[in-house]
Amino acid sequence: MYGPSSRCAVTMATMRLYLLHYLLFLAVLHHRPSSGEPPQWQDTDMPYEELKARLGEGTVRLFDVREPIELVEDGEIPGAVNIPLGDVEEAFQLPPSEFRQKYSCEKPGKDDDDVVTSCLAGVRSFDALETLRRLGFHKVKHYPGGFLEWSELCEQEWKAKDETKSTKNSIEAPTPVDKKESGNTENPTAPPAPPNSIPSPQDKTEL
Repeated sequence: MYGPSSRCAVTMATMRLYLLHYLLFLAVLHHRPSSGEPPQWQDTDMPYEELKARLGEGTVRLFDVREPIELVEDGEIPGAVNIPLGDVEEAFQLPPSEFRQKYSCEKPGKDDDDVVTSCLAGVRSFDALETLRRLGFHKVKHYPGGFLEWSELCEQEWKAKDETKSTKNSIEAPTPVDKKESGNTENPTAPPAPPNSIPSPQDKTEL
């Protein structure tokens, strides 16, 4: 038979095992798609390059779920529509006409694959994605880099363009040469005739 100390050790080990199983269950429950989600649930991210290209083409609708004050203080991605995270669930259940009136854009359809959420660093945008997918918008994606990555990469691209432009100008803009100082006499220019010059006999005949 087990002594008191042995029974205590077994009990503690059993409790730890139960606790471990419970934590694993919570982790799986948190990351498991809700019932009815399609197999594309893991296809959630849109990278910077694709988002920028599609924004330029007008083939994506970006919803920024930060608070309005953040857009004023930090900046925003051009073309994004601001719907704070706390309003996302209610907003996407509005009738299309009310959605258009409130946010000045068309309400996405549940089968649309051009809807992307963004925030500052990808945390709230993923929460918005989960909310929208639970509402039936199964093809929504989010921009995991958020405005932090967007602003950083855009700044790097601008700097690279400026450096390229400066280098190109320095190569293509030669220093002008002063012909007088260089002593170039290949095409000398005849001096103009003095104002009171006397015409030659030949000139008189032609007159």
